[in-house]
Amino acid sequence: MCLTSLPGPLSASQRGGANQRFWLALTVAVVGSLAIRWLALRGANWRIDYDEGMVGLQVLRVLRGQFAVFHPGQPYLGNLETYLLAPFFVLFGANDPTLKIVPLLLSGAYVASTGLVGRAAFSARIGALAALIAAVAPAYLVIVGLKAWGATIESLVLGNLLLLITLHIVQGSAHPRRDYLLLGLVAGVAFWISWLVAFYALPMALILLWRKRRHWRWLVLAALAFVAGSLPLWVYNAVHPLATFGFLLGGEKADTLGNAPRVLKHFVTDLAPRLVSGDPTWHVLNRPSAWALVIVYGAGVMALLALPLRKRHDGGLLSWFLVCFLPIYVLSGFGNNALNPFGIDATGRYVLMLHSVLPVGVALLARRKIGLFIVAGAMALNLLGVATLDPVKAFTSPYYRDQPATLQPLIDLLDARGIDHIWTDVGIAHVMMFETGEHILAADYYDTYYAHGLIRFPEVIEAVAKADRVAYVELIRPGQTDTPIDRAFTATGVDYERLTPAPELLVIIPRTHVDPATVLAGLGFQY
Repeated sequence: MCLTSLPGPLSASQRGGANQRFWLALTVAVVGSLAIRWLALRGANWRIDYDEGMVGLQVLRVLRGQFAVFHPGQPYLGNLETYLLAPFFVLFGANDPTLKIVPLLLSGAYVASTGLVGRAAFSARIGALAALIAAVAPAYLVIVGLKAWGATIESLVLGNLLLLITLHIVQGSAHPRRDYLLLGLVAGVAFWISWLVAFYALPMALILLWRKRRHWRWLVLAALAFVAGSLPLWVYNAVHPLATFGFLLGGEKADTLGNAPRVLKHFVTDLAPRLVSGDPTWHVLNRPSAWALVIVYGAGVMALLALPLRKRHDGGLLSWFLVCFLPIYVLSGFGNNALNPFGIDATGRYVLMLHSVLPVGVALLARRKIGLFIVAGAMALNLLGVATLDPVKAFTSPYYRDQPATLQPLIDLLDARGIDHIWTDVGIAHVMMFETGEHILAADYYDTYYAHGLIRFPEVIEAVAKADRVAYVELIRPGQTDTPIDRAFTATGVDYERLTPAPELLVIIPRTHVDPATVLAGLGFQY
């Protein structure tokens, strides 16, 4: 029996019943997804990483009237999430749980919009099942989607909205003016916050130019709405002449074409299993289970690509999305970050957009009974992965894996010593400042002056550099005594107090002022 073949004409009562069942399933999926994700957050004690701390600090600045278009040091990453979070900070205070509210709510919006895309592209039954699959998602999507990283879950939600609006247009919109306006406006906002919108924009453009090329006047309207939606970007680049484009196009460039084979190999051997299971460092599933999920999701991709146009309502949009995905990933340069020498996950967030269509493809496998069992098995593995991972480890930064689970012992020690300026690792600095409401200012001397990292808050660096009493905080291995910073301070001949408020943290409080340049050998960029 074919469970998802296109139905014949339905009576009004049948259509009403189908709609009710769809909306009930969508509601169950959204509520279930929020419950799964809330439990993961609670299990991690609402842990945040340094990128999230940076977003939280941006919110604090906005509430003080310091408005910004982009995240500091990144004139290409729009500040939308900051402004979405601001009202919640007013209502619930500036704390780690509040910082997670917007990603949590947007995760529910992702599930709902995935179901709507599935319904518009195929049927209500496919849409309902796609929403349930998106709700019981792989651990990687669950965790990364809950990160307040500025443009991660936002890109998925905005991308799904773009797919949905395009589907309405392709199917013969009853309100073309409205839909083209919405298309341009949403695309503009997505372009402002992150150029990851390219994954959606190219297939949308191909479909519209192919099927709706006579709608040129509506496309002009969409272009005007696009400018309005991305207006913050253009205003910023007028005030700071072409700063966004200069930042992205300037500097040393990698050999994108030459790197393509290695980037593609990394995608197949590393990103594909990571995307549908979890980061290997989380140990969420064994290797056979992870590759079983790769096979199931891969079969869903093949189902989307192979299903004839006469059996679908998307005009081939979702197929074009899949066809364009890898070329965009490789040729845009996003994939070059996968070749970093540290072996860290630097590109997973750039391919997360595949989860806009993967649940729909997997839902198509349930056209027959055996496929329904396969889909149920994949969802069970996803749920098992989320249930068995260590959320404290999963929510740490992929760039700073050795950070302690909590900085409270360090904060207590510094408060007891009356110290409110520290030199430390940037992975600690942003979290420290956010969790103390900037009562303690923290900066990374090594990253700023030696590694030439992004300068997020120059006024903080200046304040720490000018402070009379400054502590040095470094990550260590539990029980380690002979550390680089110990040796560096010994070489200066300056007397200092040595404390370990946590097994992974070393605090050095010099008795007199010490220029950090003189102990540079003891500071480091922690991966």
